[in-house]
Amino acid sequence: MFIKRSKSRRGDKVYQSVLLVQGERVPVPRGPGRPRKGEKRKTKVVHRTLANLSKLPEPLVAMIERFCKAERAGEPLDAFVSQDEPVIGPAYGPLAALLMLARQLGIDKALGGGRQARLAMFLVLARVAHRGSRLSSVRWAATQAVSEVLGLGDFDEDDLYEALDWLATQQERIEKELAPQAEGGTVFLYDVTSSYLEGQHNELAAPGYNRDGKRYKKQIVAGLLTDVHGDPVAVQVYAGNTSDPDTVSDQVDKLARRFNAKDIVLVGDRGMIKAKGRNLLAEQGFRYITSMTDPEIRKALASGLLQLDLFDEEVAEVVAGERRYILRRNPAMMARTRSRRADQLARVQAKVDARNEQVVASRRADPAVSLRFANKWLKTYKLHKYVRAELQGQVVHLIVDEEAKAELESLDGCYVVTTDVPVEHASAQEIWDRYGDLQKVERDFRTMKTSGLELRPIFLRKANRTRAHAFVTMLALKIIRELERRIAPLGLTWKDALDRLQAVRLVTLADPALALWRLPTKWAPEQREVLDVLPRLPPPRLSLHIAGGIVQN
Repeated sequence: MFIKRSKSRRGDKVYQSVLLVQGERVPVPRGPGRPRKGEKRKTKVVHRTLANLSKLPEPLVAMIERFCKAERAGEPLDAFVSQDEPVIGPAYGPLAALLMLARQLGIDKALGGGRQARLAMFLVLARVAHRGSRLSSVRWAATQAVSEVLGLGDFDEDDLYEALDWLATQQERIEKELAPQAEGGTVFLYDVTSSYLEGQHNELAAPGYNRDGKRYKKQIVAGLLTDVHGDPVAVQVYAGNTSDPDTVSDQVDKLARRFNAKDIVLVGDRGMIKAKGRNLLAEQGFRYITSMTDPEIRKALASGLLQLDLFDEEVAEVVAGERRYILRRNPAMMARTRSRRADQLARVQAKVDARNEQVVASRRADPAVSLRFANKWLKTYKLHKYVRAELQGQVVHLIVDEEAKAELESLDGCYVVTTDVPVEHASAQEIWDRYGDLQKVERDFRTMKTSGLELRPIFLRKANRTRAHAFVTMLALKIIRELERRIAPLGLTWKDALDRLQAVRLVTLADPALALWRLPTKWAPEQREVLDVLPRLPPPRLSLHIAGGIVQN
């Protein structure tokens, strides 16, 4: 970097401009014809203006010029740090590193310019590095180099709520810009989850099938569309009483209309892509991969379409018309299912035994109530299909129907994956593997919902803000996945990497009263290890309070 001074005359007045300029060597466009063997690519130096310093006081310009000269000469820069009272500035590493990853992923460009876009970017970066509510993010921002990284002035939680409102209106456009090219045979993964709410006033809150085990809490439903690697592409939030199959039509419309997808394959979880969904996919020329529910498998066995002896550790295939059935028994899942069932029966037996002892010891205890309790416990643990409770005198006994138990266990660990992808396009094993890729979406949900990005608790009431909050979480997930790929050789978690980056702080350049910051010239080994695998940190924007503006150092 260097200072460039120039003068210009307009009439009787002479104007002087002072620019902070960065010199860069760029390749010269090659002319027509093939390059000669061994010919070196020609380059030229171009000057890029970083900031206009014309209105700054001359002493401040002179100090910046001395800093630039010392930097070019490779001289120590410690002289430019205040020695009287060293000042350690705000944390720069987390926001700066995450912003560079967001730029490489195209998120920064997709959000666009303007204050609302920068506030939205702050929400995304804060979701990765801090989490919490909007108010909590404002408090956290006081310790971070928000102005130096994003060029944002003061803001409060109301500004962040307005940014959510803006982001809700821009979600479709941003998702379209970030979506991968959906060419023939491209695979998309889709799954649905729910997230419970502590309050009662969210506009999307409704009782429904709760995957979190919170039976008496209202919830929202969220569908996540990803590529075959589990990288998120789009997220959509529904009312809490929306069933999984009812969300598929929106994904088909999204792929066909917004992403202009052609001849793609949509992978959905068990029981999600039913007849209506298959018809919608076929109308757009799309294919599907899903799996059958337990009742559907039993119906197919009863009709003779499938045979029980086909279930083995190796995949088997049955073709009926244009529909393919890929069968497999997972021994590990079979053992896990039977172990869980035995554990549940032991729990119910312990409760029944405790109740029996209470009835025997108390004259007032009613044995009929014990029977009602036993039947309730059996239904709670879904054991009533092969276990019944009988009252013999004052004692309740649990009777196991071995024939019904064997019938139930016959499908333990059994899966049937169905698809209309032609045999010549994918083998049975490839279809099975693509269905198994849904584990990547489940991993995304775990990161989004709990200690990773904390989609919940949801401190919001309005529907559009709830949807924008989920979208912020999805964009944050994209950054986390890229961060994980880069730090994988280090054996660190993404939280470990952010903890190390938290120690990357700014230091004052010259007089601390100028609020003129720069990055340190030396790093601790732990910080250097992480910084080496990430994009180079950009120099901080300098908040020059004397000039009342922001320049790029």
